[in-house]
Amino acid sequence: MPGLTRNSVKKALLIGVQYWSTLKQIDPSWELIGAHEDPKTLRKLLIDIYGYKDEDIKVLIDDHERRYTWPTRENILATMHELVQDAQPGDQFVFSFSGHGSQVDNEDGTEDDGFDETLIPVDATLDLETGTFDGYIKDDDVRKIIVDALPSGTRCVMIFDCCHSGTASDLPSVFADGFASPCSPLSTFGPRLPWTSSLASSTDTDRISFEHTSTARVDSSAQFSWMRGKHTRTRSNTMPLQSPGPDVTSWSACMDSQITYGGRKGGFFIKAFTEALRSNPHQTHAELLQSVRRELAKCTAAHNMEVTQRGRTDAAPLEHVTSPRAQLGSLRQTSYFHTPFAM
Repeated sequence: MPGLTRNSVKKALLIGVQYWSTLKQIDPSWELIGAHEDPKTLRKLLIDIYGYKDEDIKVLIDDHERRYTWPTRENILATMHELVQDAQPGDQFVFSFSGHGSQVDNEDGTEDDGFDETLIPVDATLDLETGTFDGYIKDDDVRKIIVDALPSGTRCVMIFDCCHSGTASDLPSVFADGFASPCSPLSTFGPRLPWTSSLASSTDTDRISFEHTSTARVDSSAQFSWMRGKHTRTRSNTMPLQSPGPDVTSWSACMDSQITYGGRKGGFFIKAFTEALRSNPHQTHAELLQSVRRELAKCTAAHNMEVTQRGRTDAAPLEHVTSPRAQLGSLRQTSYFHTPFAM
């Protein structure tokens, strides 16, 4: 009946794509061995710390047993719509994606770097000649389906553990470095896969699944520039702190121009994000970003120490990795980053 209201809900959609049946068949190094662990890690955090119910958490993974809904493009888009369907003030939502990310040419002039960021479903097809995907999900799709569907008074946290994910939800305000980070690899591949040339075997002692092909010269002042409040992106469609509308943030493993890493136990970023929140759930957004970056640095340092200790395995040398710069985006103006984090 008209006028009836319901209790507020907490719902989550958590996606992990391993690509064992698709990209692995093209090259084994493209399989993301630990991607299925990320939804499990986040689900436990949501239940243990934030009061989510297991039945309100939808998980999409490409498991061998097919007990779960597979993260095809059609299924991801459908469950994204379902996540925010009938959203009402007071509702809270979480969306996460762990898998491959890429970029395509931006055709409407809305991206400063000339590229749209993309999420790669399990059934995306790859053109081997050009190294480009078809059947991806663009940042514009994430923005339209999830963010633009939310009414005032709702909250949504989006988490992306994939390469080129800095603005994967196309939010207008990003709290980030003013420069490229000196402690993170940069991809210079253009609108294609960053790993289509000079392929190396997985290098993590725990199997790193995200490869990098190049680095770039960067400004040495960038490491701490974010502490001084530099923001790489602030568009005119940001919402003032107190204005009506949903509270939407995105947490990304790296800048749009960067790649990130994961191992058999899951993505380094998801590990950093969840451990930072378990250590202290009561932080502002800016404080949490600092905590996540610290934890991310610990993850990469632990890996590098093990690489040094173990030396070589098989025929390929193990590689040291560099810590990507985790990113925080918001629908609201930058003052929102100093408000308490919740999800």
